[in-house]
Amino acid sequence: MSQRTFRKKYLVIDDANALDVNNLQRKVNQASKHPEPVLRADAPWNLDTETICHMNVIHDEGVFKMWYCVGHYAGEGHDGPNKLAYATSTDGIHWDRPELGLVEINGSKKNNYLIPAINVVPAIINDPSDIPERRYKMIFTGGGTDSAAWARYHSPLNLAYSADGLHWERPVHVNPVLRGISDDCFSLIYDADRRKYLLFTRRVPNLPRDISMYESCDLVNWEDRGRVIVPDDRDPPEMYNLYYMTPFRYDDFFLSMLSTQYTSPVSETYDSFHRSPDYPDTRMGQVDIQLAYSRDGHNWQRPDDRTAVVPCGEPGSIDAGGLYPAHNPIVKDGETWIFYVQQRNRHSWWDIQERWEREQSVKDSNFGMLARMPEDRWVYLDAGGEEGCMMTKPIPFAPEEQLESGEEILVNADASGGAIEAELVTPFGQVVEGFGRGDCVPVTSDGKDQPVRWKGDRGTGKLISEHVGGLCLKLYLKNARLYSYTIEKSDPEGKVAQFYANARWCELIKHRSDNRGRLSTEPAIGLPPHSGPGPEKGQEKPGEMILDF
Repeated sequence: MSQRTFRKKYLVIDDANALDVNNLQRKVNQASKHPEPVLRADAPWNLDTETICHMNVIHDEGVFKMWYCVGHYAGEGHDGPNKLAYATSTDGIHWDRPELGLVEINGSKKNNYLIPAINVVPAIINDPSDIPERRYKMIFTGGGTDSAAWARYHSPLNLAYSADGLHWERPVHVNPVLRGISDDCFSLIYDADRRKYLLFTRRVPNLPRDISMYESCDLVNWEDRGRVIVPDDRDPPEMYNLYYMTPFRYDDFFLSMLSTQYTSPVSETYDSFHRSPDYPDTRMGQVDIQLAYSRDGHNWQRPDDRTAVVPCGEPGSIDAGGLYPAHNPIVKDGETWIFYVQQRNRHSWWDIQERWEREQSVKDSNFGMLARMPEDRWVYLDAGGEEGCMMTKPIPFAPEEQLESGEEILVNADASGGAIEAELVTPFGQVVEGFGRGDCVPVTSDGKDQPVRWKGDRGTGKLISEHVGGLCLKLYLKNARLYSYTIEKSDPEGKVAQFYANARWCELIKHRSDNRGRLSTEPAIGLPPHSGPGPEKGQEKPGEMILDF
């Protein structure tokens, strides 16, 4: 019989699984930057007037595959269209740029170019829902043609597909698939639960910049779902532009790297063309990478803590100007790899022009970079020297037919400078005998999958059968950080995994598809339900716990 296990993980990015969080601060973690660039514009066919612009990376069949733009700049008024290039890597750090022989540039096909003129790097996905001939999908904009300049049309979005990621078919009878919705920078994701494509763009006119979403079943017919994320009053006045976002799936969440642009709150246009008298002691023109999250792909939020996941470097460093995340951050062996393009210069024409006049080259102005986020360590609940605690909603440890076996409770936490203690509590507020805080063996290390133990090596096997419906886990933290907690159990026949897969499908399909914008826990439309006996929430007696499910 197989020794398979089932793991149900709960990240602390939001309070969806918490009944109470007391005296803990929710903070954003920062990714670790790889010390050196992973890609430079240093191929034999790259010119001094060319540099790396944006990237799209996929990890497929054990290989990293990158589509990236090579931009051209030779002084003000002489910036040309981008070329789309291709590279591969086995480790994500050392990249090969094969001579593809597909595009002739300067009289030679010895290069790694796929498309000779394109606006920005396209949004490319590996589509698991389609036939092999249409395995890769691309949403892109053209660029650099005389007819486009004469017609003055505004960034129409087009569709292409490919079997190998190199040779692309553009279905002439459907292109363009979207008009007038995006001037630059867009991203695409496939929602496997609902079998729909989600496209995130900047609306036009594009000032102030924010993120809108369009939804499609076939990549041809699109529904406008409106703005999904905008700056708010928790941002400083100079951060009112969201440049673009790159969403991806992570456990129960959609996460996104969010490119946040700092500009003059009085006039971004003036700031872009004129050096600030306070330069470089100002953030004007800088772009860093922050975090956004969603549980359904539609309703997006940002943590209250706006710490950058990947921050700009110190003045004078190679990433002091701007950071632009690649499409498709990659989850590999639990760790997330965030590829991005860094700019020495800020998002300002004056800064670009000054570099060109000084160096007569832009080759070393941009590099391809990598940052890594350890497993689950996006957001943490932080306790300083004064203790804090969190109590979860009741954890349904297993479906009824699996009650005979026990669970393992694991935490991803850094308690190396303090401790985390736990107790199990019924939904009525009673501490389970033998599983109180005083019975707990404290967690005092830094790491993922640290087991929560109680003295006497008490397991939860018998507990589960005695407390059908689940128990609440209460965690006490002091000088410690909690990133996630996990329930793990033996699942030799896959019944538990099947149970939760069905529950997830019901939640995402049945409850949400016909009731857009409503939570599955909200009452059905129609007559209000009976409120039941007992005090209303907010009117309970002191010390009385009212659980709100």
